[in-house]
Amino acid sequence: MAKQADNKKINSKPIIIFPYLGYENNKKCEWYFWWTIDRCKEIDPKPIVMLPRDTVIRQHAASFIKDERYKTLEVIQTWSVDSCQTWLTGWGHVLDNYPEAERIVQIPGDIDFVDEDVSFYDNLSAFINTTSSDIAIGDFRTGDQYSAKSLVDTYGTYSLLANWFPEISRSIRSLPLNRPRSEFLNIKTSVLRELLINNRNFAYEQTLNFLIKCWNYEETKWKYDISISLLGTLSDNKSFRNYRASIDQIERIERMLSLLWREIRAPKKMDSVSDKTFEEQYTVFSNEYDKLYTKSKGIMDTARTTLRALLGV
Repeated sequence: MAKQADNKKINSKPIIIFPYLGYENNKKCEWYFWWTIDRCKEIDPKPIVMLPRDTVIRQHAASFIKDERYKTLEVIQTWSVDSCQTWLTGWGHVLDNYPEAERIVQIPGDIDFVDEDVSFYDNLSAFINTTSSDIAIGDFRTGDQYSAKSLVDTYGTYSLLANWFPEISRSIRSLPLNRPRSEFLNIKTSVLRELLINNRNFAYEQTLNFLIKCWNYEETKWKYDISISLLGTLSDNKSFRNYRASIDQIERIERMLSLLWREIRAPKKMDSVSDKTFEEQYTVFSNEYDKLYTKSKGIMDTARTTLRALLGV
């Protein structure tokens, strides 16, 4: 569980991701979105809302834009390939325009599937106010083992991460963290800046990418203080409970993990290392990659077969 917030006043900047499909016909999602806005206003009088341009063009944000409360927010409209790239745009906006901000709190604004667990809202409010760790991740359980989030993590994230980065996989579970792809993130801006500037950026799977970049591979421990806030239980949005969406996400995770493994594990040519020695090191690296890639293909094949059976495709 996350530590309690310090008494010291911390300058935090919240970012709420507007629902990609809007809330035009979803009163529960609309209620949650504005409830989140109110909670974020407790730490910042003018929270940032990231609004996808295609959502606006499709008229799925019409009532939001017409709402009088819209004027009390800083709304950033953006073109992004998916919600994770929207996160990246929001982070960059804060880093570029709010140098005084000490933390960024990112909250998904599209939750309309909280189980009958009223403690979720209290836990989320506490998470928004967390200031004592370098990185706080909002964790949650899913009420349905066959939901898209559960299927993607069970047959994709956990297995692929264990294949490419076994030490990190064990450490993530010991945090303990159930959802390494969580969209709930509360992070120091100094840490975020370091992660973004000194590493390759991805337009997807930002939290999982950060966890891999937060690992000290020489000392086999976390570089930063990571805390976990257990929020409660969420049921999955059934509109995304299908084979294609799950496979898309699993394939995306595999691409990122294999690329990061190559970047991290590839031998570096040093002046003190002879060409022959470097060639031998690179052969060892290439052989290890081929072994892991073969295992990864097997994991992907098993995931597709299992998902087809479970989803009745």
